[in-house]
Amino acid sequence: MKCPFCKRGKTEVTNTRTTKGGASIWRRRTCLSCKKVFSTYETPSLDFLIIKKKSGKHTRYAPHKIFASIFEACAGGKGADGRTRDRGDAAAEAQELLKQIEQKILASRKTILSTKELIVLIGDELESTDRAAYYRYGAFSEYKQETLGL
Repeated sequence: MKCPFCKRGKTEVTNTRTTKGGASIWRRRTCLSCKKVFSTYETPSLDFLIIKKKSGKHTRYAPHKIFASIFEACAGGKGADGRTRDRGDAAAEAQELLKQIEQKILASRKTILSTKELIVLIGDELESTDRAAYYRYGAFSEYKQETLGL
């Protein structure tokens, strides 16, 4: 691993721990060149995951799209002026929900997931953590009638 400070490739791991929930591994590293200390996180990759769209087309899993839709729901949507309304730390909430959803995807051991299954996973997570965000998410989901019961 390259040091983020001096860009040299010689670092030493000085401490390792599993993060809360076991979703990733935290490591404290020391650069052997500049002696700076920094942390890294290792998380499982979902590169293998394919999303099957309603049209039958297959695309790669794009976590930034999931994050954006969760963030929009958690932030409170957009006002008449087009600006996102603030409901606290929506970015942190969306990131945490994304981690939980990805853990469920990994636990399912599926390599292909339909858009509908993904929407249900997102809806279930939102319903259990933020009811208002759950309803906002359902309001702009094309599957709101079938999957979320709205």
